[in-house]
Amino acid sequence: QGVFDSSYSLDAIPPSSSVVSMAMKQFLVVFWLLAAGAAAYPVYSPGAGEAVDTCAGVTCQAVDCKPPFVYKSPKEMGTCCPLCWSDNTKVPEDRSWTGKLSGGVAMDNNADPILCRDVICPPLHCAEFDYIFDGRCCTKCKSAAAVTGADLAKDFKEKA
Repeated sequence: QGVFDSSYSLDAIPPSSSVVSMAMKQFLVVFWLLAAGAAAYPVYSPGAGEAVDTCAGVTCQAVDCKPPFVYKSPKEMGTCCPLCWSDNTKVPEDRSWTGKLSGGVAMDNNADPILCRDVICPPLHCAEFDYIFDGRCCTKCKSAAAVTGADLAKDFKEKA
């Protein structure tokens, strides 16, 4: 009998459920061990004792931490360089530059809520009776209804 004898088919032997479940368990154990090893991302920094690719080429300046700031090593902070850190110092945000911003206008009520989410439309400078909606996200003035290259591209895609 030759090596490729058809009388010895593996399909004829039904796999035992215990063999399959044991193989599956072994696969899952190996998979989770590999996943856990990959998830434990180490902190690489010159100050932490190991100069590895992540912080290679980063030059750290000397820091002089004045109270209420305290010195935090790269290993503590997970950074390449040491930091001056304070848990009890609160710095207010300077929002004075936003005083003249309008924030824009929300999308048109007839616009697609998925495709147009987070869109901010420019404020319109025409009377409300001149508003039109052309199927895009924002309401427009009738004077903006001129055909543009974007309109032609949209029509081309719809006809294709």
